[in-house]
Amino acid sequence: MKKAAEETRMDRIERYLEAFVKQFAEGMQELKESQKKTDAQQNRTDAQLNRTDAQLKKTIEKLERVGKQLGDLGLVQAEVRWS
Repeated sequence: MKKAAEETRMDRIERYLEAFVKQFAEGMQELKESQKKTDAQQNRTDAQLNRTDAQLKKTIEKLERVGKQLGDLGLVQAEVRWS
């Protein structure tokens, strides 16, 4: 009788272990899928940041040109006024 009880206990342990391994594998698959989504979102974010950086660079260059033009205009007006 003791042998049958040990086998039943072993059967339960094996069943729990199989369930654990199955859940672990499913969890790993979900994690992999989630990581792929995260990677894709990060790539989209990186691309958007690159576009933003390029636009910001253009804007800064334009502001610098406008600032220089305004400065030059001020010099011209001063020359006209003091002439």
